[in-house]
Amino acid sequence: MTFLRVKQAQIALADGRLDEAHGLLGQDSVRSHRHGQRLATKLVKAYVKRGGAHLKEGRLPEALSDCEKAGTLGRHQSEVAELRGRVVEQMNHKRVVAERRDLTLDGARQHAREGFLSKGVAMLRGAQGESTRVERAEQELDLHRAKADAAIQRGGDALGREDWAAAGHHIVEARRLRPFDRRVDELSSRLSREAVAKARDAMVRGRVDTAEALLRAVAPAAGDDLAVHEMREAVGQVTQASEAIRRGDARSAGRGLRRVKALLPGAGWVDEAIGLTDQIASSRDTLESGPLGLISDGYASRAQATPAGVDRPRLDARKTTPIAYHHGVHESACGSHDVLPKQFLIQVDGAGSAFASCNAVVTVGPVSSPDRPDVGLIADPSVPVVTIQRTQDDYFLRCPRQVKVNGKPTSDRLLCDGDKIELSPRCRFRFRLPHAASTTAVIELTGARLVRADVKRVILLDRQLVVGAGTACHVRADSAEEPIILNLRDGRLVCQSPQTVKVGGGAYDPQAGVPMDTTVCVGPVSLRVTEA
Repeated sequence: MTFLRVKQAQIALADGRLDEAHGLLGQDSVRSHRHGQRLATKLVKAYVKRGGAHLKEGRLPEALSDCEKAGTLGRHQSEVAELRGRVVEQMNHKRVVAERRDLTLDGARQHAREGFLSKGVAMLRGAQGESTRVERAEQELDLHRAKADAAIQRGGDALGREDWAAAGHHIVEARRLRPFDRRVDELSSRLSREAVAKARDAMVRGRVDTAEALLRAVAPAAGDDLAVHEMREAVGQVTQASEAIRRGDARSAGRGLRRVKALLPGAGWVDEAIGLTDQIASSRDTLESGPLGLISDGYASRAQATPAGVDRPRLDARKTTPIAYHHGVHESACGSHDVLPKQFLIQVDGAGSAFASCNAVVTVGPVSSPDRPDVGLIADPSVPVVTIQRTQDDYFLRCPRQVKVNGKPTSDRLLCDGDKIELSPRCRFRFRLPHAASTTAVIELTGARLVRADVKRVILLDRQLVVGAGTACHVRADSAEEPIILNLRDGRLVCQSPQTVKVGGGAYDPQAGVPMDTTVCVGPVSLRVTEA
């Protein structure tokens, strides 16, 4: 029986059926036979020869399989080991090449997503490995480039027919696909230039509504264009002036219209409106300084008098809301105060300027966003607008899209002192509650900036604002010898300090509070409150 199997193995080896011969020689009785030993030697050499052919043709798994089978026969192991080493080396090399190819393809696709198509193409040219995968990646890059080119072409065509909304949409799409393409920048500049010219012409003719709709349509594509921002500012000033006239505040309307005049010197209707608002304000001053004003003051004094024997109610400052906002003007229970707008700037010598908002709800985002935020940042229009809301003593951040707070994505979060908020990699700020006894918060701009470059922080004012040395103050002024506390009371900022307070070189009246556009000196510190 053993001789028969040896004979069968000899015939299989002669016919090139190596695996069949290996199966027969795998039996101990056959392999120990003297003829079986000679056959095992021949079979090992046949496996080494066939494995070398597999290696040469790149069939590495088959070559490694022949090495393993030859190794079980126990003959000529040096030749088998040498072949196995070459196969393993080639497999490792192929694996490294595949990993590099995958990294190259992934990098090329990432460059395409970021708009660097030329870098992606250059990476693909150096890629090695499966040609089909490289070709597929090249096709993806070609498709990406074709989409960007088509968006640029459609944007130019829309500009040619003055379809501003369509042009803005296509430019935004092209910038998403090719953010660093010079053609996109040129198209955006052309859109801004032509839209501003059209909007300016509409404003000069008095068509504020047409200009507003046009600027709103091009804002996402215009980005941080200064001319578009100035024209939108002019439209906003006209809107605020209109609201001021409706509530009878002709003086504020006149101030806003004068700003519009500086931006639109050729608008005759602005000069006419300024003349009318000045006339209304002057007539009102004349009436209030005459007998009617005296009667009004006397009536108010009698109305506010407290009958004898009746105690005035004690009010809890934390539960009382002495100020109500109405179209940007403070109103208190005692009447209106034309002293402090809901948003203002506080300038402190040696400390720079800070933007302050008295609103409990403040929006922060790109100044060119269609939904114009309260705090406008110089950022890409695609950056989301977030809402920071004060509820009692807590602040909450809310956003329709996810942003990062301390590196973690969120759309609704209770803010704590020191939280780092990232709207985009280039638009970051920090939320602070500097003073332990005050719920006034501060937004420190760490990776973003306002339109005014000198303003580095935003104050979310709630009853008190502390100016002084050290990090526990809302506005840091290292020259301050004692903390300066500005209390928000009845629509005014009332200064509280143990040091001498002077207003414009004269005495300070606590009842009148800190006046607007006037230098106030508190010891060695001088500050000034102006409109934002």
